[in-house]
Amino acid sequence: MATAPLARRRPEHAASDGHFPCFDGLRALAALSIVLTHVAFASGANSPNVLGAFFARMDGGVAVFFVLSGFLLYRPFVVAHLHERPHPSAVPFLWRRFLRIYPAYWLVLTVVVYVFADKAIPDLKTFVLYYSLMNIYFSHYAFGPLLQSWTLSTEIAFYVLVPIWALLVSRWRSDSPEGRLRHEVVGIVVLALTSVAWKALVLGSGVSAGRVGQLKLWLPWWLDLFAVGMLFAVGSVAVRELQWPTPLRLDRPWAPAICWLLAIASFWLVAAGIGLPHTTPSIPLHLLWGQHYLYGLTAGLLVLPAVFGPQDRDSSWIRRFLTTRVMVFLGVISYGIYLWHEPWIDRYLDWANLKTFTVYNSDVPFAWHTSRYLSVPFLTLLLAVLALTIASASVSWFAVERPMLKLKRLGQHPVQPG
Repeated sequence: MATAPLARRRPEHAASDGHFPCFDGLRALAALSIVLTHVAFASGANSPNVLGAFFARMDGGVAVFFVLSGFLLYRPFVVAHLHERPHPSAVPFLWRRFLRIYPAYWLVLTVVVYVFADKAIPDLKTFVLYYSLMNIYFSHYAFGPLLQSWTLSTEIAFYVLVPIWALLVSRWRSDSPEGRLRHEVVGIVVLALTSVAWKALVLGSGVSAGRVGQLKLWLPWWLDLFAVGMLFAVGSVAVRELQWPTPLRLDRPWAPAICWLLAIASFWLVAAGIGLPHTTPSIPLHLLWGQHYLYGLTAGLLVLPAVFGPQDRDSSWIRRFLTTRVMVFLGVISYGIYLWHEPWIDRYLDWANLKTFTVYNSDVPFAWHTSRYLSVPFLTLLLAVLALTIASASVSWFAVERPMLKLKRLGQHPVQPG
């Protein structure tokens, strides 16, 4: 039976529904960190030295994207569950996700294959797998023409899971709002433990390291990082809708700085403190646990101040930085930055007539990936790639992504004027 409507008073420090002003800046940081690690790899700058150790671990920006996705996509379902309202409809939800992912990805893939001619699609099966982003489930196709596209496949699997999981949790009845939120937390713990069990199964099954590399790409491996964002979503709803106290005193003026200092310490630990090799394929399987959870810890600590506490830009220097015009703009085009930078790295190396060669070893993860051992001026490559990438991402946003996102209401019933 539905309970009485909840009080509508909002704590002053809570962000308005659907808008968290620091998130664009976080997206920008995550995207730029991926650009940096790939440029460092291509130039040889992630060699065994002090800076190289940190460059090599900036692929942890992917964890930030996953935490943000878990938060933003699951939060509306938590709100609906709390108030015993119908969940967001699955079809419009998935349609919006389709518009967000596929058009920009198709543009980049088409340019890479048919304009740059840097990659080949030799047959119909390859075409279907790459354009559908289902390639990670087939060992010989797992890394498509875009090195980073595996994360999109993982995100898509999460998109499909979200409405299904929300429906299952909502079937667990409770007569109190607090009880419904507790059920959400229990469900999230189940997801996280499922991810732990998947990693234990994969790493303990005795399959080849190459097979482990493929299974690492699938959603179950990363589900606990999405679960972190989902947990933040429950906490955010509890503070905003039920006026629960802000957890961990995150509404204090010093909280953002403490969170980011701890994030820096966590990042230092994964980069230089646990003895990880400088390239991901070389990491011993037993150390993948540490890498994964330190990435998750770093991402969670970076995101916390953007979820809890006062969200006005004057409340801390961190929020002021994340909400500067430059960071917001880079965050808006961050998906394009994420998609375009690797093709431009390849183009630059081709223009500069720099050779690469492939090292194949069936005993290491990602054996299908081309390894570059080059001596390229890091700063020159970085500046060139950033300029080309930001320009391409801007064009992609204004010419493709933003127009396509306007179609998100296609098929929905328009609201009639009163």
